[in-house]
Amino acid sequence: MVGFAQSQTISVVHPSTFMPGKGFPFVLEAESNGEVDRFISDELSLSLTGAQFANTTSKIKKGRAMSTVVTGSGNALSAFGPGFSFDVLANEGATFSHAGAIAGSELWAEGTIHYVTGDLEVAENDSLTIESGCWVLIDSAVNITVLGYLSANGTRQNPIVFGSNSATNYWGGISVENSEGYFNYCFFNQGGGDESLAYGHSGSQAVLKTSNGNIEANRCFVFDCAGKGIGGSGGMMSFKSGGISRCDMGGEFLGSQITISNSHILDIPNDDGVFSDDDNDGLYLNGASAAGPSVIDSCIFMFGKDDAIDHNGALIEVRNSWIENFEHEGIESSNENSVLAYNSVFKNCEQGIEAGYGSPNVTVDHCVLVENDYGLRFGDWYNWGCSGQVICTNSIMWNNGNNVHNYDVLTNGPVAEAIDLTYSITNDIDYDNSVGCITGTPNFNAQYLLEPGSAGVGIANDGTNMGLVSALYTGLSENHQQFEETLQEIRVYDLSGRLLLQADEIDLTRLR
Repeated sequence: MVGFAQSQTISVVHPSTFMPGKGFPFVLEAESNGEVDRFISDELSLSLTGAQFANTTSKIKKGRAMSTVVTGSGNALSAFGPGFSFDVLANEGATFSHAGAIAGSELWAEGTIHYVTGDLEVAENDSLTIESGCWVLIDSAVNITVLGYLSANGTRQNPIVFGSNSATNYWGGISVENSEGYFNYCFFNQGGGDESLAYGHSGSQAVLKTSNGNIEANRCFVFDCAGKGIGGSGGMMSFKSGGISRCDMGGEFLGSQITISNSHILDIPNDDGVFSDDDNDGLYLNGASAAGPSVIDSCIFMFGKDDAIDHNGALIEVRNSWIENFEHEGIESSNENSVLAYNSVFKNCEQGIEAGYGSPNVTVDHCVLVENDYGLRFGDWYNWGCSGQVICTNSIMWNNGNNVHNYDVLTNGPVAEAIDLTYSITNDIDYDNSVGCITGTPNFNAQYLLEPGSAGVGIANDGTNMGLVSALYTGLSENHQQFEETLQEIRVYDLSGRLLLQADEIDLTRLR
């Protein structure tokens, strides 16, 4: 584990009050210079007064940990650990019960307590506004359906909790249908328990779901849930600067456009070390949205029992992200359409990046694939036939069991021209002599950037280094600059992922 330097701090995001006898969620974030430091992992011992914990430690993985304690019957809760502490009193606000339809515009005032005892509906043209510090405690398998508008306005000092009314049961979920939902600084804890609303690849309910609606979730955390963290059928979802952990699946979307940035998806469904394949993907994206590609930017995927990102005929871009310790693929692509992976690390998975059955087009640029069973792979374990293509440039495949693998089970052999690999460190006899490729041992720093003098420095096709071109960050906000003033290269693809246009050196300052 990595220790903490003076420039590094532990901050805690937690509710400002607690409900005796209920779950109390909180998040630990290891920060350096105002950003979540994705190179900090540690197991922190906690001391608690007024609560029970499944164990006495909280594991920070790549900068974040999400934990739940069950509070006692007293009126005070205290916790402390290395570099952090918090003290919270029981919520003594007014209490209200709800079920059925909300008529008109309803406001749940700051700090109040709300028991949802039966399915709740925000009708079309009506609205529900939830102010900061509210506790929304929901009975087993009970759901909130939004046909109008829902706004949950938590703050850093005063988050909102959507949790279970029982320490042992799971409530249902929130579904935003042909409407809008806005969530800021919210916890979603012990949800996904309505088996009648299970759907999709993993056969479970999504805690926060868009059904042809639009959801914006900023600084929200979904964890310790029986179902998927997030999901969608059509519609759009933006999930920024938050986290999902210990859910059946991180998220599952059908024909939706999603943007997930600066977020962690951890321990799907847990990190007990026992492998059981039940389609527990970090994200499963099925089908494309007419609104455009889905984007995963500056995210951490760590520990899962299936794929980190399972692409089935979707359009997705994965940028500036870190994927590690998934039982199967870091990115699994299949069926049709395309995946772009840029400036990202894929480590210790069965396959780092795979183009599998059907005809997916996979573009890999400036990525690092290390310590996987297979680094870059064309083909999969199914005998359904593979007719897509992988275009890989400026990347490093190193210290994998097999750095580059081309094999279709249906034909029992490689597929001609399936992998177009250039300007990369391959250490693979079939590709070492491809255009611009080299062999050699990369010398990485702790952030997997090449050290000066390493093989691969300065010889990418855009004049930069092979592998990562910039350090990977997971921000508390999106205030860090994602791109340099001069973009070295731009590529334009059609909807099938085929390259239509490539241009070099575009000065972005001239576009302002």
